[in-house]
Amino acid sequence: MKKFISGVIVGALLFSGVTVFADSASLIGQKVQGLFTIEKNGKKVDDAIIINGTAYAPVRSVAEASGAKLTVEGKKIIMEDVVTPTVKTSAELQADRAKIAAEITKIETNITDLETNVIPMFEAQAKEMSTNGAIAETAKKTADEYKNVVLKQRTELLGLKTQLAEIDVFLRRGDVI
Repeated sequence: MKKFISGVIVGALLFSGVTVFADSASLIGQKVQGLFTIEKNGKKVDDAIIINGTAYAPVRSVAEASGAKLTVEGKKIIMEDVVTPTVKTSAELQADRAKIAAEITKIETNITDLETNVIPMFEAQAKEMSTNGAIAETAKKTADEYKNVVLKQRTELLGLKTQLAEIDVFLRRGDVI
């Protein structure tokens, strides 16, 4: 009986090992069903093969065509975007500054309106309707949602003011970015 149980266990282990190996090597021995050409902007980049309805393309060729940086570390292929610096003239910086300043004004006006009119209105409604729990709760939730909007807009405002300050530094120095 012990030999029988041992045989079943060994057989199960061998069978599961073969299944795992078969999954990891599923493309080995498969028939190539077709060949596609990879193009970018009308120029041929490389060829991709089709196996079981899936296209397999050379990673390096695709990375180079897309402008990505490719590195290999062990058994890991890493693709990263390559950031190219942009150069802007003084006039472009002035235009960017004007857009950002206008957006700052718009957000500041919206925050002021929410804090002086909208939020107090819903808070007052919540107090007035305190006897009707459902309406009061809805008004309180709405006021809280608007407070969250104000917080998000203050964060956006901070980012815009930082951008504006950076542009001002470049304009004062006469540099371009």
